[in-house]
Amino acid sequence: MMLFSTLLLVGQVLAATPAHRVPAAVPRAASFGQMLRGTPAVAGRVVTELGAPLPGVVVAVQGTSHATSTNASGDFVVTLVSANSVLVFKCQGYRDQSLTVSNGNPLTVKMYAVGAATAAAPVAADPAPTETTGQPVVLNFSEELPTFSGGDAGYRKYISQNAHFPEGALAERASGTVYISFVVDEQGRVIDAAVSRGCGHGFDEEALRLIRLMPWWNPGRMAGKPVRVSRVMPVPFVFRERD
Repeated sequence: MMLFSTLLLVGQVLAATPAHRVPAAVPRAASFGQMLRGTPAVAGRVVTELGAPLPGVVVAVQGTSHATSTNASGDFVVTLVSANSVLVFKCQGYRDQSLTVSNGNPLTVKMYAVGAATAAAPVAADPAPTETTGQPVVLNFSEELPTFSGGDAGYRKYISQNAHFPEGALAERASGTVYISFVVDEQGRVIDAAVSRGCGHGFDEEALRLIRLMPWWNPGRMAGKPVRVSRVMPVPFVFRERD
């Protein structure tokens, strides 16, 4: 009888005790490659109407600050902000292009010189081929992007202290912003600078001079190793009356 009472008491205690819950497994930290695959992005190549790679094209996600530029092979990678983002392609001497895209297969976008006949629209194509020329690979994205010494504030200070307003632009009271594409190499040197989108009045030449004379940057890095990364930076010129 006592044994039966003891078993009954143990059963009541177990029934009143909440079931032990095994904590859910903590997910392992994702690798950079996994994070990149999980980030909405699109890659592609921009070519001329003859199919030649077109470097220095500014590729921007409409309505956002997300932008990049094509490298020497015309390739680009840009992060999207929604399932159906609109990409805008701009390059001096070529007609602007816009295209609604989603995260998926690489694109081939054809741009037409000003005055040339245009096709209906850019279309998705086979994945863009990888670089096989033996030349150093230039990335459009890296884990750590290249930075100007002093950051954005340092860059703006450098421009304001070193820019020479063209006399012709002063006479015309002109203002404008020039976009310069360039590559920051593994040492931080600025190379391959070119005008991606100009505005005339002598601003293009002055902007190119400023970028070429910039001090060395902090290089971009992938997995802790310095890599070559392309950048596009604005060089603004604002007319002000002389005292």
